[in-house]
Amino acid sequence: MERQQKIDNWIEVTKYVHYIDMMIEKTLKEKYNLSLKEFYVLYEIFKAKGKKYKINDLIKIIDLSQSAMSRLIVRIEKVEKPLVVRQECTADQRAMYIYLTDEGKRVIDLALETYNQLINKVNLNAVRALIANEEVK
Repeated sequence: MERQQKIDNWIEVTKYVHYIDMMIEKTLKEKYNLSLKEFYVLYEIFKAKGKKYKINDLIKIIDLSQSAMSRLIVRIEKVEKPLVVRQECTADQRAMYIYLTDEGKRVIDLALETYNQLINKVNLNAVRALIANEEVK
């Protein structure tokens, strides 16, 4: 029975995390017209030294295919106020850097605040208890 409880708890955790992801994405979409993956891309660039990232490195971090990443970047660079801009790497002309624009910096600042407010509502003690197979307090 203990094995089944652990599995049931894990299923509950994954449902909870999925629900949180959906609520965050819904809010980011409504407020900033960003998908969760778009937010993650902007966030990774925001954290990076020089506010730039090689596209191929972003593909690995965000866990998207090359074509999916290309479509995502086109979406956030072809809006009325572009959030990113591409530039060829001078050291390796096969590589392409992606930079945040001023608008991208503004949007990610606001989105980070919203994301933080939402994540603060998450009951991490309940998640930890489920994972540890304990009674939720």
